[in-house]
Amino acid sequence: MEGSTIFASASPNSSPNGRVALAKVSEAHDCPVPRAEDEKPAGASETGEYTCPMHPQIVRQAPGNCPICGMALEPRTPTAAEDSRDLVGMTRRFWVSAALTAVVVLTGMAHLVSPKLMEELLSPRALSWTELVLASPVVLWGGWPFFERGWQSLVNQNLNMFTLIGLGVGVAYVFSVIAATVPQIFPASFRGA
Repeated sequence: MEGSTIFASASPNSSPNGRVALAKVSEAHDCPVPRAEDEKPAGASETGEYTCPMHPQIVRQAPGNCPICGMALEPRTPTAAEDSRDLVGMTRRFWVSAALTAVVVLTGMAHLVSPKLMEELLSPRALSWTELVLASPVVLWGGWPFFERGWQSLVNQNLNMFTLIGLGVGVAYVFSVIAATVPQIFPASFRGA
């Protein structure tokens, strides 16, 4: 046998058996040739097979996170009724965090619009605590999935973007907590800025 024929699914009217020949391929190319018994009927899915978009060699029987990079495993064959709990959860985290962040940004930048506005409403110390209280759920609840995956990358000794995000946000948050709770440890020029 000099070559093999590769078939692709087509409309049932394109050929008697519902497939159309695409090309002859030499066996020297080592291309896998689909067999009729390997094909699944239309609408059938490979349930239970999830893979990492960045590391296709990772295949699991249930959803979860990639042990290498921490990304969520995706169904190998997407279906219309795909489980979207992760998407719904991250969307909720995003919108709640965006609302809280908008308030923090407005209070933090109000002095640019009206220098005396925030001083009339809140003392600098009260403003600092208010911003910390509003920012804490954003960092701790909204960013929790990033911290989890960042920790997983440290445990697996495979550093990735989640490590960078978790480390950067964590250090900035700890600095902010220290600055809000014990501002006197910083030079006076830092406290006024």
